[in-house]
Amino acid sequence: MKLNKNILKIISLFGIIGGVFYFLHIIFGRIYYENYNPLAQAVSDLTADDSPSKNIAAIFTRFYGIFTVIFSIGFFIYFKDKINKIIKYASCVFCTMTIISFLGYSFFPLSGAGYAGNFQDKMHILVTALVVVSTIFSLTLFIIGFLKTNLYKYMGIISLCTLILLLTGAMLINILPKEYFGLAERINIYSIIIYTGILSFWNYNYIKRS
Repeated sequence: MKLNKNILKIISLFGIIGGVFYFLHIIFGRIYYENYNPLAQAVSDLTADDSPSKNIAAIFTRFYGIFTVIFSIGFFIYFKDKINKIIKYASCVFCTMTIISFLGYSFFPLSGAGYAGNFQDKMHILVTALVVVSTIFSLTLFIIGFLKTNLYKYMGIISLCTLILLLTGAMLINILPKEYFGLAERINIYSIIIYTGILSFWNYNYIKRS
């Protein structure tokens, strides 16, 4: 499957656009969710079924998911035959992760703030586990793939820093008191959102120079 270079250049910026929509869902979600505590509460509480911010926040997360999925598909299409095979596999896993995230969280939002333990909430946790595992796997492959190059080692270092932040956030979730669950979770989430934006910007410049 081949796409026009100009189309791929536009799609390459979708990772940044998706990130903007993600942070807009945070901003507007907090405006419409009175007494929301970002230090203690999960980001998913903003789009939970009983959340007062669900309707407005869900609009932005839908756009975030659509733009991020399209970006990741375009990234995979463009790089499946470039740089090295490890980058190809990394982009494939990354693409799979964005699709799981978009579809999984769309079909299985939290039923309410916190964790009620019903089927919908269990599926939400399962989606989260799949997203975390595939994210770690894709980052590991990106680290190896980029570090094997001469020109793009800096992207390998950025990927490594992102993985360290991701693992740090996961560790803090299990260490910090529940009053700081939201803070630890945000280290996880924001690191991959920002990384996607960096990958998007790098993708755009790569196509522009080629």
